Amino acid sequence: MIKKAVYGAVAGIVLASWLGNYSYREYYSLPNLVFLRHYIETETIPAVAFDLYYVVDKDDDRTPLSVTVAELPELRFDPPYVHQQLSRQTIYVLRGYYNEGAMADREAMEPLRLRTVDVHYSNGEQKTEDIGEIVVKRSAWPLAASTDASRQSPVTMLSAGGSSDNGGFGSVRADRPVRLEGVSSAWLESLGDSLEYELTPNPALGDSANLESGQSARLDYRFKLDDEERINAYELRLRMNFVEPNGEQSDYVVFARADPHPTEAEMRTFVRAERGRKE
Repeated sequence: MIKKAVYGAVAGIVLASWLGNYSYREYYSLPNLVFLRHYIETETIPAVAFDLYYVVDKDDDRTPLSVTVAELPELRFDPPYVHQQLSRQTIYVLRGYYNEGAMADREAMEPLRLRTVDVHYSNGEQKTEDIGEIVVKRSAWPLAASTDASRQSPVTMLSAGGSSDNGGFGSVRADRPVRLEGVSSAWLESLGDSLEYELTPNPALGDSANLESGQSARLDYRFKLDDEERINAYELRLRMNFVEPNGEQSDYVVFARADPHPTEAEMRTFVRAERGRKE
């Protein structure tokens, strides 16, 4: 009887340990491969596409074999590679590009608001995945080349850069008289306090925004993301808006991005939220 009781106690401990490990593993495991939320502005020209990020458990060997968008048949993605490794999950990135050879002649079209992509996986699954929202400016193709000097941009890039704390800047020099009007972007209103930016000179503060030839202007930005936002991907086109004395308008684009780099605690919160959505 004593031996049976001992064996029973040991078996109970083993079972309890197995159940505990199973519950622990399930609690910190994603229910599926998950594409992160993206807030992006892009344009349909070869040099300007966008990246997609997804997160998957380390023991999940599914891989996207192809990612397609019906409205953008020229869009392609390179094979995924590791962006960030955490203790239980890995974030991968798919680098996008436009295949110039597949781009048909077209007139400019209204911007596309892309919220899903079609994915074919290595295990044979085909799914439509939510990706957040990507604003795609669909420009005319081929691009029109202008030889009229008056139609060339009134400003030239001086310098640009970024930092590890999700900040950056861009500066330009005026090549002829021009007025700096402000900054625009598809995401300024939606991001609110999550994006700080400053113009120099700043018309909103009463600075003289009339630039003579040789004078410069600068745009500084920094993403101020909270714990939940740091797992998202941001790629913005911050446009410095200029107006010439004859009324001609033009923009200089500063590319602003913040890639996902969650902490272990932020990833655990993300996993719990995903499990809650699926239950």
